[in-house]
Formats: sequence, C-alpha cells, structure tokens
Amino acid sequence: MPEDKKKRLSSDNDSQLFREFIGEVNILSNTERHFYDDTSKPKPIKKSFPPLKADHEYIVDHTNDITSEQYVFFAHSSVQAKTIKKLKRGAITINETIDLHGLDKQQAQHYIRECIREQLELQQRYLLLIHGKGTRSLNQSPVLKNLCVNLLKNDSAVLAFASAQPKDGGTGALYVLLRQKR
Repeated sequence: MPEDKKKRLSSDNDSQLFREFIGEVNILSNTERHFYDDTSKPKPIKKSFPPLKADHEYIVDHTNDITSEQYVFFAHSSVQAKTIKKLKRGAITINETIDLHGLDKQQAQHYIRECIREQLELQQRYLLLIHGKGTRSLNQSPVLKNLCVNLLKNDSAVLAFASAQPKDGGTGALYVLLRQKR
C-alpha cells in the first residue's frame, strides 16, 4: 500500500502487520539530535612575525596589470600535469591559510615570506593565500593580488599557484604548491 506524505501507512492491516513484525519498541529518553554538517570551517589565525631589518626589505613590483577578476596561474616546468590539474580544481588538502586582508604591501610581503618559510620547515606543501579582490583599492587595482603573483613567481620555494575555486575565495585567493624541503 502506498504511504502518504507524513509517512503513515495507508491501512490498518499494514500497520498491524508492521507492529507484529517489529515487536516491542523501547522509547529512548534522549531525543536530542546531532547534526555534524553545521560545523563551520576553522578561521585562519593571523600570526605575527618580527619585523625585517631595513637591509633585507624590498618590494617586488614588476607587474601591476592583473585585474581583480582575472584568473591567475603559474607552474614550474617540473610540476606534473596531474598535480597542476588537482591544484586548479582545488582538489588538494590545504595545510595552511594565509589571510592578507588589512595588510599593506610591505607587511604582506614579509608575512608571505615568513609563512612560506614556516611551511617548508613543517613540510607542508599546500597553502591557501587570501589576498582579496582589491575592489576597495585606489583605481580598483588589486594591489595585494599583483604583489602575491610577482612574489610567488620569483620565490624558488613555490612550484605552482592558481586562482582558487569560488568556494575558497575565487579570484581573491590563490592555491599555492610549495617544493619539498631538501
């Protein structure tokens, strides 16, 4: 017999047969339900690093023509195609999230370098670098996005990077693949 929308059996015979088959039922005293899907993603923790000495400070500033909505990709020639595909899809386990919101160019550069160095020491290879889209910058130019692209391209520890999937920040974030520590 078909059931109605409230999942009640449509005839008394079916109901009686069901109760005979199941037998006696013990009602649970605790009816509290647990939903594990409601857990939120962990929030990235901003770390503080000691300031750089003046003789080591320099800003990489080669390209400023990347737009906020532009997809960015770079890969060293030694990276396998399968790894590149996984990186572009976001099918990776992110070991660390770096959030640059609220930092100026100099602070962001220092923070990126220190985080990369720290991740190499911990032998963690995948980062999510959140630079933002830069829509509130002067002339709508994404200052931190341009800085990140230039900095990562010139860092020997970085094997590849690609704009993130929309769920991880889209063109306002980058997936970064680091080399293994030697």
